[in-house]
Amino acid sequence: MQKAIRIGVLVALIGFLGALVIYSILNPAPPDMSTWNAGMAKGDPETAKHHFIMYTDIFCPYCDKFSDAIAANLEDFNKHYIEDNNILFELRVTDVNYENGHSNNSKPAGIAAYCAAREGNFWDYYYALLGQIFEDYHSHGVGVDKTAPKIPDLDKSYFYHVAKGIDGLDYDKMKSCINNEETLSELQQNTAKAQKQINGGVPRFVFDKYTADGFRGNWNTTNDYQEVKLMMDAGLASK
Repeated sequence: MQKAIRIGVLVALIGFLGALVIYSILNPAPPDMSTWNAGMAKGDPETAKHHFIMYTDIFCPYCDKFSDAIAANLEDFNKHYIEDNNILFELRVTDVNYENGHSNNSKPAGIAAYCAAREGNFWDYYYALLGQIFEDYHSHGVGVDKTAPKIPDLDKSYFYHVAKGIDGLDYDKMKSCINNEETLSELQQNTAKAQKQINGGVPRFVFDKYTADGFRGNWNTTNDYQEVKLMMDAGLASK
């Protein structure tokens, strides 16, 4: 009798666990929509169905190729991915290249990015800064990959001068924020967190169940945008 009861309990337990597995498959948990810095995300975290995260460093050329391609096709990207596919698109800006000894510019650039986010206009500043770096260096073959000549160490003024003329950015506040390194602690904290999430370098992409490292672009924004779309579509297909 006791043996029959034990068998019955075991069967019931197995059935219960099986039901939980089936339920979890049919009702997957929604993606985590929490952001490290809300100003560095676009899309509505309350309604978004997908969360695309890019771990980046502003002086990572492979990261820049990805973002330059988006900047050149921003209207299409915002309409097709952020709006039509209901994506929360987040950049997690780090200075891993500074921490790893690859670029002293990563630190002031990261500080500037968080200063712009504090002012509520990260995206315009971010794309403007990448555009300036491309004009001054990448377009001349400087800093385009690991084997190219390195971008020289830049003065802090390089980063706050970019803020001139950007609507919604207070130039004097940006200058003070960058010079006084007011956002350094946030940059350092997020870089430390990112180091635990990336495989030694950036870019690192996490999109629902899809993950990828690196970017294959060739500094042609038309071709590179096709690579961006392939990655975005792979992430959407992973859901």
